[in-house]
Amino acid sequence: MGLAGLAMAFGVASCDSDNDPEVKDITGSDMWGEVLRGDNMSLQFYPDHFAYYWEYTFSAEENPETGLVIEGEFPDSRFLSYNVYDDDEQTSYCERGFSLMDVQIKPEDGSVNPFTGASADGDKKYVIYVLPMDAPEAISKGKKNIIWFDSDVKKVCTILRHYIPQGDIKGGVGMPLVKGIDLKTGEFTVAPERKLSGLRGEMEIPGGAFSSMDNMLFFRAPFSYAYPNGPAEYCYNRNVLEEDKVMVFNFKAPSFPKNPSEYGSVDMRYWSVCVGNQETYTPLAISDYQTKIDSDGFANYIMADKNSPKYAEVRAIAEKKGYNILEWDGKKWGDGVMILYRNMVFADDYAHSLRKLDPVGPGVNPMDNPQKYICVLALGQWGATDKKVSADEFIQADGQIQLRQQPAN
Repeated sequence: MGLAGLAMAFGVASCDSDNDPEVKDITGSDMWGEVLRGDNMSLQFYPDHFAYYWEYTFSAEENPETGLVIEGEFPDSRFLSYNVYDDDEQTSYCERGFSLMDVQIKPEDGSVNPFTGASADGDKKYVIYVLPMDAPEAISKGKKNIIWFDSDVKKVCTILRHYIPQGDIKGGVGMPLVKGIDLKTGEFTVAPERKLSGLRGEMEIPGGAFSSMDNMLFFRAPFSYAYPNGPAEYCYNRNVLEEDKVMVFNFKAPSFPKNPSEYGSVDMRYWSVCVGNQETYTPLAISDYQTKIDSDGFANYIMADKNSPKYAEVRAIAEKKGYNILEWDGKKWGDGVMILYRNMVFADDYAHSLRKLDPVGPGVNPMDNPQKYICVLALGQWGATDKKVSADEFIQADGQIQLRQQPAN
C-alpha cells in the first residue's frame, strides 16, 4: 500500500458517536455475521460449546486505504477477545499485536474495564482500531487499542469471542458498532462490504488419522491454524471409540473464577473438555463450572457409546463413582474422537502450564523425547491421561480403572 512513507498532517475525527450525528449514520452493529455457536454443530474446527463467535470479514485488496473502528461495551462474560486473521490462511502472522483479550483492552475515558477487577457500575465503553502494518503514524498515534494485520493480507477477518456470557449471548450489551476509517484523511467512512469468510464458506478441514489405541496419551496440540484463539492452549487425545469400549481419563483440576474479582487469584480463567469427531464438529463438552471434582482434586471422565448394549450398566456405575459422563453417539457422529482439554489465560505463576510441552504435529514422534511431549510426564497429576478398556472390564472393575501409578511408599 505504501502508506508508511506519506507525510500526513491532519486531525483524526472523534470516536464519540453519541456526540457526532454524522458518525451515527455510518456505524453498524449489523456488519457482524449471524452468531456462530459452538454448541449446535454448525461450526467446524473443534469449537468450544461455551463460546459464541461473531465474524466480520472485508476485502483489504478492494479497500486498500481503509481500516476499521470498533466501538463496543464490555460484556458480562467469563472471557472476551478480538482476533484479526488473514482469512485466506485462516491464521495470523502479524509481527505486531493481532489480537486483544479483555484485560488488554483500555476503556474510554470515564469508562471502566470490569475484566481488570474494576467495578462494573457505570459506563464500560471501548474503541478498537484494526489497521494495516503500514498505516501512517498520524492514524495510529495516540490510539489506546490497535489490532494490526499484515499489509499484504487480501481478506481481513475479525472475530469476536464471548465465553460463558451472562444474561444473553451478548453478555447484556449490544453488538459493537463497526465503521471504516480512511487511512489518508483520518475521516470515518462506511465500513466495507462484508465478504464470505472461511468460517462460513468452504473450509479446509485439518487432516490426520484416527487410530484405535488402548493407551493413547495426551499431547499439546499445534493449533496455529484454523483461526486460533491466542490465549488458549490445548492438549488432545485422538482415538477411535468402538461401541464395546469405554474411555476413562482424568487430570488434577485447575482453579477457576466464580466472578471477575477472582480473575487474578486463580490458576486460569477458563478450562473445559470438548469432544470432536472426524469432521471437526464438537458434539460434547463439559465446562469447568459443570465439572465434578473429587476429594483429591481430580476431574474424572468417562466416555462411552450410547449404542452399546452395555451402556446403561456402564453409565449407572459411572454415576455412582462420580464420573463426568460424556455420552457418545457413534451411529450419528462416527467412531473417531478428538478429546480436547482446553486451558485459557494462565496465571503468571501457574506451575502446570501446557506451554511447558512442545506441540505434537505432523512429522513429530513424541517417543523421541517423551518428557517433552507427553502431558502426564511433563505435568504429573495436572497432565491429562487416559485408558481405553472394554465395557465388560469397566463393569467387572466396578468403575475402578487405574490411570496413574500409585506413589511409592
